[in-house]
Amino acid sequence: MNKDVSVASSPRARQESFWSWIGQKVQSFVAEVLQEVLLGEQQQVIGARWNARGGRRCGWRNGFYGRSLLTPHGPLQVKIPRCRQGGIDCSAIFERYQRRIADVDRILRHAYLLGASTRATAELAEQVFGGTLSHQTVSRLGRWLDEQLLAWRAAPIEPIYRVVFLDGMHLNVQGGDLNVMLVMGMTFDGRREVLGFGANRGEQCKELLLDLRRRGLEGVELVVSDESAAIRHGLADVFPEVPHQHCTMHRLMNLWKDVGDKEYRWQMVKEASNIFRCPTKLAAVDQACAWAGQWRHREPWAVKQFVNDISDSLMFYSLPKEWWRKARTNNYLERLIRTLRMRLRNMGCFHDKPAVERAVFGQLARWHLLGTYTQ
Repeated sequence: MNKDVSVASSPRARQESFWSWIGQKVQSFVAEVLQEVLLGEQQQVIGARWNARGGRRCGWRNGFYGRSLLTPHGPLQVKIPRCRQGGIDCSAIFERYQRRIADVDRILRHAYLLGASTRATAELAEQVFGGTLSHQTVSRLGRWLDEQLLAWRAAPIEPIYRVVFLDGMHLNVQGGDLNVMLVMGMTFDGRREVLGFGANRGEQCKELLLDLRRRGLEGVELVVSDESAAIRHGLADVFPEVPHQHCTMHRLMNLWKDVGDKEYRWQMVKEASNIFRCPTKLAAVDQACAWAGQWRHREPWAVKQFVNDISDSLMFYSLPKEWWRKARTNNYLERLIRTLRMRLRNMGCFHDKPAVERAVFGQLARWHLLGTYTQ
């Protein structure tokens, strides 16, 4: 029996003691192998073993210097051998000034993309790898996404999107909230892909739409969003030729709020939803007139608000029939934003705009929603 391992009383404690001992042995073995590899590299550079004399010697040993290295097996204290005529090549093991193995960085980046904050990711590194990292270091690890984000935003957009959806969400940022506007396109074969996003104060989307058009977004037959005035103005300036579909779900939700807590509210909204299931646009208009005549005496204000510009919510009838259900609401983008907000909320308050864009891009890339760029 190994006397260095204390025998615990409970089975769980004995398991923890056993695997802790295994971890120490593995870490010690890795350190020994790493040391032998470095010494072998030094011997090749010098051309002679310790205290050996011969014509092939081309240098002399010059002691060691210490270096810490965080690995999947825990933190290691490595002694790097030195030569008087120059250093040895350690690139097969780690790069110059590297303090963490690439696998460690990869795991920490994945944890950050899963929704852990920078501080929580640093705590994870301490629990899993035994090394200490600052949350600033973890934040710098996430900057590997910046280059990919720039490349994605510069990539051309093929004219294959029939319907485009717009919506936004608020995120906490130091100094005030930012509104992240997302643009999603649906291809002719029904695939949904995020075409772009931008973080700004308020629901400003004109610059985002201009950038998408510059990259090649053409041939769009319908744009779907809520009744936001900023979105409407941006679309009118950038895509004036494309019809705008006011999301039917938003219109029904506004009706639900306008009616208030009445016993007939559910029936009223249910009958209003049947307007958007009519076989033709003309039938939908007739149904809306009949619905308004039925409920106007009970809820005149709610009915007036609902039927006002209702033709904006009937633009989906211009598409083929198999597209009506897909194009009358932006529910899919709403669900995506809801899931995205759940992931990003755990990250806490972001430091600045680049941190927000980095986090959003990382989530979208992980969910493979950025089109062929991430395939």
